[in-house]
Amino acid sequence: MDEKDILWGLTDSNTMEEVREKAFALIGKIRFMPAATVNEGRPENRILDFNRLSNGNLYFMTSRGKPTYEQLCKRPQLVMNTLIDERYSLRLSAWVSETTDQAVWDEFFKLNPGTKEMYRKNFDIVALYRIDRGEGEIFHLYANERIRRLRFAFGGEEIRPMTYRITEECVGCGICQENCVEKAIHQKDDGKYYIKEMDCDDCGICYTKCPQADTALICRLKEQGET
Repeated sequence: MDEKDILWGLTDSNTMEEVREKAFALIGKIRFMPAATVNEGRPENRILDFNRLSNGNLYFMTSRGKPTYEQLCKRPQLVMNTLIDERYSLRLSAWVSETTDQAVWDEFFKLNPGTKEMYRKNFDIVALYRIDRGEGEIFHLYANERIRRLRFAFGGEEIRPMTYRITEECVGCGICQENCVEKAIHQKDDGKYYIKEMDCDDCGICYTKCPQADTALICRLKEQGET
């Protein structure tokens, strides 16, 4: 596969804004995506219709009479994940807010006349939301089980960190590189190694093989007490 075809030609030299722009453009094109909310500590999933309007933001609507609305009032957060063309995927965890901007409403329902008609008996029951801030990832399984991924954040949120990282305690033995099937581990000029996150599957094989695990090669989940 040509390099320009891998992850739509994006690399870690692209800015976070460029990666976010691609993600938003994809969501606007796909429109209908699974989205999970939280219901008393349990995830609930449904399909929502995401519209990208002329201001560049993403919007969706729901009825105030639906559980989705009640759940968003308690925790205004969505988690979305979808498959694109078999080998691409897109993940987004975002915080949302209800909008009352009349210009946004007018543009949204100009694009969705059927939805407007469906709620014609009581239009006040409609709630329109904007995606405000969040973090996500675009992912491509492109050839021979090789991957490429780029993570991004927007609206003041931070990128979700990778699970594994090599520290300055690295002794340069190269065992992690020998066992990395994604060829994501490279040697620096000082002999120590580092993980190129764009090519990393975040699988943890390097961590299981490192003779200095927990000092030279760190598992974030273990650091945070999540394992």
